[in-house]
Amino acid sequence: MTEPEDAHLALDERRRVILHAIVTEYIANGQPVGSNRVVEVTGLDVSAATVRSDMALLEELGYVTQPHTSAGRVPTDLGYRAFVDELGARGEQDGKQREVVQELLGSAHDVEDLLARTTHVLSQLTRLVSLVIAPAMDAARLKLVELLSMSATSAMLLLVTDTGRVDKRYVAFDEAIKPGDLDRVRTVLAEHVRGHRMAEVTDVLRRIVEDAPADLRHVVAALADATSSNMIDEPIHKVFVGGRAALAGLGFEEEELSRVLGLLEEEVELARLLGIDEDDETDTEPRVLIGEENTAEGLQSAALVSQRYRLVSAGSLGVLGSTRMDYAKVLSAVRSVADELQQTLATLDT
Repeated sequence: MTEPEDAHLALDERRRVILHAIVTEYIANGQPVGSNRVVEVTGLDVSAATVRSDMALLEELGYVTQPHTSAGRVPTDLGYRAFVDELGARGEQDGKQREVVQELLGSAHDVEDLLARTTHVLSQLTRLVSLVIAPAMDAARLKLVELLSMSATSAMLLLVTDTGRVDKRYVAFDEAIKPGDLDRVRTVLAEHVRGHRMAEVTDVLRRIVEDAPADLRHVVAALADATSSNMIDEPIHKVFVGGRAALAGLGFEEEELSRVLGLLEEEVELARLLGIDEDDETDTEPRVLIGEENTAEGLQSAALVSQRYRLVSAGSLGVLGSTRMDYAKVLSAVRSVADELQQTLATLDT
């Protein structure tokens, strides 16, 4: 839903305060907000009748709706959007929260551990479903390289990255390979390939072909050929999901809940939702998608708050909840965790 062209003219300061109060109260209590309550929480020096008149205008403009004739108002997606846009200019991060995040993430021993911890921290801070998308596989570093014999003339190359991805490559040799020769090749791989980025593996292998013992050069060349192209069915990103249990208390209808649970298993769709494929690599501000702004099926009653980070290529983290989430708290948590994740990645990557 987009904001009416004349809405910024209609929303004077008092109406903005009223809208802010409606959103804040509804987030806190989940009940329609009446004019008397608005006067009470805002301290406006106007009557409840004046507030009701302003609330009627807000409803006409699409910012709030009235569930029942005698009820107060509740925010629409557009009302939440106006609220969130205003928060973006004045939101502050919690210093104590930042210290907790630093302590929990700072002791991670590799990227996979760090991303898993990030998921846990986000869930704990927000009580919502947390999502952390690892950078594309070619940006990750190899922490394990293994060569498994399949036959005298074939083997399986296993490449395990520090982001938790496992890439399997079938390798065919022109001639039979002795078990002892495979052991020698494993030593070469451990010494020269482990620790490099996935994107560099093929080039590294091609460079060491000439330096390898003569009887092993054809083996190393076959490994280089096997890693020269991406596996078609290999997902691009690894997704860490935490706090699934929180979904039960977020007010989703049964059908909506089923769709959200299904979405959490779709790595490609989650990466798209969290902005992995966006061209603007300098975008480091949180992004909020509310209700109908979410294009994925089943998320029209949900809100998604995400922020990008970088490890050579882009990754992203975020939380998923109902549109009635505490946006101020969630934005603060996402900012804090994303900033600390970025700083910690810099120390792990050196």
